[in-house]
Amino acid sequence: QALASSSFSPNLTSLDMSFNHIGDAGMQAFASSSNFPNLTSLDVSFNQIAGAGGQALAASSFFPNLTFLNVSCNCIGDAGLQALAAFSFFPNLTSLSVSDNQIGAAGMQALASSSFSPNLTSLDMSFNHIGDAGMQAFASSSNFPNLTSLDVSFNQIAGAGGQALAASSFFPNLTFLNVSCNCIGDAGLQALAAFSFFPNLTSLSVSDNQIGAAGMQALASSS
Repeated sequence: QALASSSFSPNLTSLDMSFNHIGDAGMQAFASSSNFPNLTSLDVSFNQIAGAGGQALAASSFFPNLTFLNVSCNCIGDAGLQALAAFSFFPNLTSLSVSDNQIGAAGMQALASSSFSPNLTSLDMSFNHIGDAGMQAFASSSNFPNLTSLDVSFNQIAGAGGQALAASSFFPNLTFLNVSCNCIGDAGLQALAAFSFFPNLTSLSVSDNQIGAAGMQALASSS
């Protein structure tokens, strides 16, 4: 709150507040501050921020120049991500991490249907529980044409979600895809192998996905 109310460094472009315990009260105070107009990078991960803090940040119009935002390892939940998706106060955001935030399908569906940040190139949704419904919603969204990096590991995604992602033509610029620690199985990898919608992909992780010989054979025979 003291930092939020001060003007000690109006030219600050990067602020790392990670691994503290500012909570909702601290986040709400900072979100209401107009003292950091030049901020481009903000890391508030691991800070015990819940829905109220996440919603306050999302509704703040004081950080129009943000390009990097890390809110991972908090508890913003569906409500926090729905708020981020509902507002368009981060037009220049290129990297967003909301990993490990108790986000489910509803949050991912809200993000998928929004155009809050058309310039986003990197999205980390790992360690949530979006499931097949969330993955299917995001896979059918055309709102992220510039995405190059997507991490949806540890998200309870099964075959249907994996197949929906594989069949999506909305992410032609992806170079990094992490679907590890889900349950896409042979069907999911077979679908990835059958389609060619990721021509620029250079890194793929499908670790711990209950994939057997059939999935590996499909990948081996694909081009």
